[in-house]
Amino acid sequence: MLPLSGPGFSLFEQNIPLAIAIVVGSSVAYAGGSTMQHVAVGRLVDKGADNRAMNLRQLWRLIRTPLWLLGLFTIFIGASAHIVALMMAPVTVVQPVGILAVPWAVLMASRIHRHTITRAMWLAVATTIGGIVVFTLLSARAASEHTVLDPVAIAIGCSVICVIGTCLGLLGWKGPVQLRCLMWASGGSFFYGLSAGMVKATSEVVKQDGFHGMPIFWVVAPFLVLSYGVGGFMVQQALANGPAEITVGSMTTTDPIVAVTFGLVVLGEGVRITPLAGAGMALAGVFAVWGVVLLSKHHPDAARPKSPLPASSQVAAG
Repeated sequence: MLPLSGPGFSLFEQNIPLAIAIVVGSSVAYAGGSTMQHVAVGRLVDKGADNRAMNLRQLWRLIRTPLWLLGLFTIFIGASAHIVALMMAPVTVVQPVGILAVPWAVLMASRIHRHTITRAMWLAVATTIGGIVVFTLLSARAASEHTVLDPVAIAIGCSVICVIGTCLGLLGWKGPVQLRCLMWASGGSFFYGLSAGMVKATSEVVKQDGFHGMPIFWVVAPFLVLSYGVGGFMVQQALANGPAEITVGSMTTTDPIVAVTFGLVVLGEGVRITPLAGAGMALAGVFAVWGVVLLSKHHPDAARPKSPLPASSQVAAG
């Protein structure tokens, strides 16, 4: 079993530089795993269909695909490293660093699919990274080292995030074709952002009270399981409806914004934030999200052909 502490070392002691280094490594693993899963998913869906949402039979086939399982294992390694980092630094510092997965995913996908990375795509990536960097710097300066565990506030915050994530998922299922990948990924990002907040809350429960604070544990645990399960389902649907770079871009942008907001508002990490810093974070978040929207617009897959007309329609047209 992995020791949580040792002579002069503890996973629960704050160590921001080490936590950031760990998250940089986890971003590479996440980008690689997502790219592998996208390739596996692409073999099961009809790329000419308007709605590529996978049914239960396709999902069952997917989870038995070796390439998809390898991608899952790679993501698991990255997620485990990310959890370790969350134990060593505030969620407002750790979560945004995962945005580095975007350029990794763009580079990996360009090599696999042999498409050219255009200037517009790099500009979109730079906009996203720039927005998240500013967001991180502002949140890190305002972050408190102490986390507040209020069961009522956590339950309300989790419920709000779940409702928003579900609405985005519905848009991914029934919304405009060109936005379905982004909406599925954004919905999954809300749930994954919630999971990061739950991991942080769980580590604080262990650090402060062990598992003696059972009421808060029974608030955190169900939402933690729900966020990972629903978030994972939505991410796979996003991969079925568009390129891995869009999914990774949305995940590593919306996810940290949700997680940081949860940390600041619900977990009390924003007690030192000023109105000016809050406005700057909001503006930086808008830029980061806009970068992902631009990436989805200028990606080669955005120009995919529409599904062919039925034979009866072609005859009528003639």
